[in-house]
Amino acid sequence: MIELLTTDDIGVALERAMQCEMTNASRQQMCEQIELEAIAYVETEFITTLQQDRVLVVVQPNWHHGVIGIVASRLVERYGVPVFIGTYEDDQQIRGSARGIPEFHVFAALESCQDLLGKFGGHKAAGGFSLPAENLPALRSRLCEFANQCLEPQHLKPLLKIDAEVNFDQINQQLYQQLNTLHPCGIDNPDPIFWTTNVQVVEQQIVGKGHIKLTLSQIINEQQYKIKAIAWRWRDYFPLPPQVDVAYKLRENNFNGETTIELELIGVRLPNSYTKESIHPKLISQSHLFYASPSQPLRTKFQYNQRQYTCGIYQNACLPELRIKNPEGKVLVMHPGRTIGLLGTHREDAIEVNISQPQYDSIIQAAMQALSVLSEELGVGS
Repeated sequence: MIELLTTDDIGVALERAMQCEMTNASRQQMCEQIELEAIAYVETEFITTLQQDRVLVVVQPNWHHGVIGIVASRLVERYGVPVFIGTYEDDQQIRGSARGIPEFHVFAALESCQDLLGKFGGHKAAGGFSLPAENLPALRSRLCEFANQCLEPQHLKPLLKIDAEVNFDQINQQLYQQLNTLHPCGIDNPDPIFWTTNVQVVEQQIVGKGHIKLTLSQIINEQQYKIKAIAWRWRDYFPLPPQVDVAYKLRENNFNGETTIELELIGVRLPNSYTKESIHPKLISQSHLFYASPSQPLRTKFQYNQRQYTCGIYQNACLPELRIKNPEGKVLVMHPGRTIGLLGTHREDAIEVNISQPQYDSIIQAAMQALSVLSEELGVGS
């Protein structure tokens, strides 16, 4: 990298730039693979206890410690809880990274476990640590205890705090420059989050490593206003419904000498679903499927995070319910309009879970999307 920045030889610079590009592509691929493995591990081992634990401690062998911090941030985004992730350096030693949520102090949590750790450091939002492998069960127990002391269940809900409602005709360079005076933004001074209702998804496509690139429009006084948007790592939610409310941050895009203001989506919902204070990130509903009367039952298989699931709409005591079965035989049951579902291998011993939590919401969205495709093929509701 130093040679790339200091050389006057164009040939050397090009060669070093290509090496950097190859290294970065390899890092991205490694990060994506570890993320998929971590999600599969969490949903197999911890999905039923996440609400009680209020923290994730994920340790697996053969992960590269150089990228697990990025994976930790993505798990925080997905599950809404603090994440401590690690990998084995050898049979005796674990090295890890931690990422938190606003109500959780990562460094204080590590301090509470210092007798179990080797080296550790960090700040409120993130940290790093090492420990003897034999101390892992005790560390997980101690962190769960710490999390339960400082976190309430409502802290784990991935709800967005909206700063202002804005229409597309108000979004321009002047507004963006005014927001620039608030920088630098960070944990105690976050980027403003805006909210726009009833916008139309004009175009959408998957780009890069599972991002959704969109064109959105809003009709104001019979005039159409369009704006570009990006939704990072939203592959699981593609395609979005044609009409949505959106929550977003503003970003400046410089391309080919042209500067435009774009949206970075961080939440969507169907119009008029809830009050603006409770926008749920990526919350999409297709509840009409529960009340359709298909000529044959709505039951299908679908892939989610490289795992095979089955799902279907069933009648239970005259009430429709969605059932999703994972490869291990656990079934998630939900009813339209209810936020509490059941999870277990048998209904008699199933536990109640809050299905608005991201680990359940995301799999429900994938199942409903699969059932929606099936219903179109069967002509349900047409």
